[in-house]
Amino acid sequence: MEFKLLVDAGNTRVKTALMDAEGHLEPLFNVSYSDLPKQQIEHSLKGIWLAEVSGTERAQQVEAWLSQFAAPITTIQSEQTAFGVENAYETPQHLGVDRWLALIGAYNEVPKATLIIDAGTAITVDWLNAEGKHLGGWIVPGVDLMKQAVTARAPKVFSDADTDWGKAQQVGRSTPECLANGCVNAFVGVIRQALAVSETELDWFDFRVLFSGGSTPLLPADLKRRGELRTELVLQGLSYYAKTN
Repeated sequence: MEFKLLVDAGNTRVKTALMDAEGHLEPLFNVSYSDLPKQQIEHSLKGIWLAEVSGTERAQQVEAWLSQFAAPITTIQSEQTAFGVENAYETPQHLGVDRWLALIGAYNEVPKATLIIDAGTAITVDWLNAEGKHLGGWIVPGVDLMKQAVTARAPKVFSDADTDWGKAQQVGRSTPECLANGCVNAFVGVIRQALAVSETELDWFDFRVLFSGGSTPLLPADLKRRGELRTELVLQGLSYYAKTN
């Protein structure tokens, strides 16, 4: 049996899935770029659908890995409209394709007002209404980027390995704790503000909240309960493009 390979090449990790002839998805692996060359796929591939947001060097790593497969590659770009979703950007291609595909995946799963939060290298927030219109979003430095930005510009602020993961709703009692906890709580503040905008500015009272990204576990329990963890949302959106070919 031939499969279609879906590849989500993010800023720090590569996620893949196989799609069978009936359109069913089977997640394969979620690895760092350094581990990508070790990954093998035994199945015969009919085609490859690629969503890529990483820089040139990592794009070349993905290209080198994909070159072993004798299958055509379709690279997806963000569009003005597709699969019922309308892009809010005046220049549609400037919207990260990962955000675009997450919008498509969310809307085609449940056409309902949705707040999508991806807490990875950057924290992105996107609002999608029940009619499939993307209302816009935010881009904020991710938790690790916040810490790196502070230590790079403030020589007396430092971190250590024991406090790499900050804690929400807690104060710090050392410089590394203050930095780690402060960055996590800044992340929490972005999410609380996004919820407030949804409820007070958009008058949303019944809406979905979808979380993805490696920093999601750092959120306090009350925020985690507000939404669903959807780590494969980009691949889900990518599958709609693969199904049309």
